[in-house]
Amino acid sequence: MAYDLIVVGGGIAGASLAKRMAESGARVVVLERESEFRDRIRGEALVPWGVGEARQLGVADILRNCAQELRWVQLSINGQIAMKRDLLATTPQSAGMWGFYHPQAQQALLTAAANAGAEVRRGATVQRIVPGAKPKVDVAQGNGGTELEGRLVAYCAGRNPALRTELGFEPRRDAMPLLLSGVWVRELPTEVDTSVAYLSNDVTNGSVSGLFPQPDGKARAYFGFHPPKCERLQGEASFARFRDEFEKAAQDTIPFGASKPIGPLASFECADVWVDHPHRGRVALVGDAAASSDPCWGQGLSLAFRDARVLSEELLGDEDWAAAGERYAERHDQHYGMIHKVAGWFHDIYQRLGPQAETRRARALPLLAEDLTRFPDQLYSGPDLPMAADARARFFGEC
Repeated sequence: MAYDLIVVGGGIAGASLAKRMAESGARVVVLERESEFRDRIRGEALVPWGVGEARQLGVADILRNCAQELRWVQLSINGQIAMKRDLLATTPQSAGMWGFYHPQAQQALLTAAANAGAEVRRGATVQRIVPGAKPKVDVAQGNGGTELEGRLVAYCAGRNPALRTELGFEPRRDAMPLLLSGVWVRELPTEVDTSVAYLSNDVTNGSVSGLFPQPDGKARAYFGFHPPKCERLQGEASFARFRDEFEKAAQDTIPFGASKPIGPLASFECADVWVDHPHRGRVALVGDAAASSDPCWGQGLSLAFRDARVLSEELLGDEDWAAAGERYAERHDQHYGMIHKVAGWFHDIYQRLGPQAETRRARALPLLAEDLTRFPDQLYSGPDLPMAADARARFFGEC
C-alpha cells in the first residue's frame, strides 16, 4: 500500500507530526507497536520553549487539557533556595512549564492525528525499513504482515530504536555516569504549591531532586544520582529508599511528606545518545530516535515537538521530500547541538564530581547567586535564543 508519509511510532513526536501532515492533506499512516500506552517514568515536564513549539505545531490546546501549568520554577542548591523564577514573565514564549502524565498526552495526540485523517494501526511491529526513492516498511500486525511504501518514513520509535543502526545511522554517546529515577505519586502534602516546578541540587554528591505537579493532585517525582553514591532504585520495594534519597538531596526545600506511589519506580541512564544528520534515503529520525537528551535537564519533549515542527515545515514547503529531509537534518543538528552544549555546561556546574569540579563551583556559584544573567537560558527559552560569545565564560565565572 502506498502513502505519502509512514510514521513509525505513535508517541509524542510521531502523533504530532502525523496530525500536522494529515490535516494538510498528506496521506499518512502511523504504526504504533503498543496497543495501550504505558507509564514511561519520565518525559512529563515541558519547558516553556517546548510549549512554544507545541503552539506552532497546533497541538498546544490538546496538551493543555492534560496539563498543569507551572508558572514558577524554584531552584535550590545545598538546601538554600537560589532562585524562584516567574516563567510567564521571563521567557520569550510567555509560558510556564507544563506537567502532564505521558500516556494520557500520547493518547490524546494520537487520537487527534486520527481525527485529522491519519490512519492509525495499533499493535503494529515494524520489522524492516528499506530506504530509497520510495522507501518501504515491512510491518507485522496480528497474524499477518504487509509491505507499505511511502514518499518518506519518519522513524519516531523512541530511545535506542532497534532499526537505527541497520539503517546506517551511527549513534554517538556521552559518558556521563548518572542515573535518573522517577515515580508517579499522589497524596501530596498541603505545602506543595501546584504552580511551582521544584528542583534541588546537592552539588557535593552531584544529585538532584525534582517534583513536577500534574492535574488532580498528582505529580512526577525524580531523583538523579551517581551510581557510586546510591544503589540503583528499581521497583516497588525501593520506594522507601527513593523517598530517603529524594529528601536528603532536597534538604527541606521540596515538600514530599507521605506522598504515595501510583506507578512503577525505575532508573534510567542520563547520557545523551544521538546521531549526526538524522536523514538518509528518505528516512528521517525524529525525537528520541534522533537524539535522546539527558532527562535531568527536561529537554526531551521540547526537542520532540521541535523535530516534528521542523520536519513538517520542510515537507509541506517542498515537493522534493528528499531535499526537505536533508534540510530537516541540518536544522536538527543545529537546534539539538545548542541544547546539548548548554546541558553539558549545567552538568559540569551541578553534577560533575572531583577536585576540578569543586574548584569550578567555588568560583561560579557565588557569581551566579549575585547575577542571574550569567545563566545561559537556552534550557528554558530555547535553542534560538542568541548566545553571547562569552556565555560559557560568564556561566563558569571565568570573566
